[in-house]
Amino acid sequence: MTTLEQARRAVYDVSPTTRQRAAVHLGTHGDASHTAELVALLVAEPDFFVRETLTWAVCRHPRVALPHLLAALDSSPGSRVQVLHALSKIQAPEAVARILPFAEDDDPAVAMKAWWALGRTGTPEAAPALLPHLGRGGEEQQRELSRALEQLGEPGVTGLAAALADDDVEVRLHAARALVLVGDPAARPAAAALVAAAEGDEREVAMVALEALAALDSPEVEPALERLRDGEDRFRSLTAQWLLADRAERRSD
Repeated sequence: MTTLEQARRAVYDVSPTTRQRAAVHLGTHGDASHTAELVALLVAEPDFFVRETLTWAVCRHPRVALPHLLAALDSSPGSRVQVLHALSKIQAPEAVARILPFAEDDDPAVAMKAWWALGRTGTPEAAPALLPHLGRGGEEQQRELSRALEQLGEPGVTGLAAALADDDVEVRLHAARALVLVGDPAARPAAAALVAAAEGDEREVAMVALEALAALDSPEVEPALERLRDGEDRFRSLTAQWLLADRAERRSD
């Protein structure tokens, strides 16, 4: 029996440590012919650390793994999270259509992992599935959505800019926070909307919009900060003054 054959038997061992070592061996030395079996093991594996190792092994052959992972999305919710995790590592745009329904899943863990997987594709088709969740859910859900939008980057910026004018202050605040993470240069198309939020929205939204705005290398930024510095709102004025000084210091470095 070869070492590879021994590893294929060991991945079914009762010991998680043995299964993990076997998964490392298969991922390192196995070829693509083992991928379907590894995906099946990933779906059934109860141990977190073994699942992570199996995910790594599966993603060593992304093109071969993709159809097996997409089929495995029909597994139980707990396994579905790990399958979406693997898909997020493969970052395949052609998987978007299959992942989209899980962005609305009743299980928050599944939905959040779907957001992440969609964001990682960087495709415009992912944005409409992410943007409607702005301002919704608890702190963890909002944080994970922001991270997904950060990964998505420029394809989500137009929608985030539009959300800065939403009637719901929570949506506006969340959009501004997401744009802080997206940053320069991807967030430059939102510069005008950030200026409007910084100048006209309530203070909590305006301060986050200012943070996002000040990070952009766009022609609108300096005049907007100067207007706010010279304005009557003392809090905005002091913040803009500090941001202008910070930008000047960064330019001189």
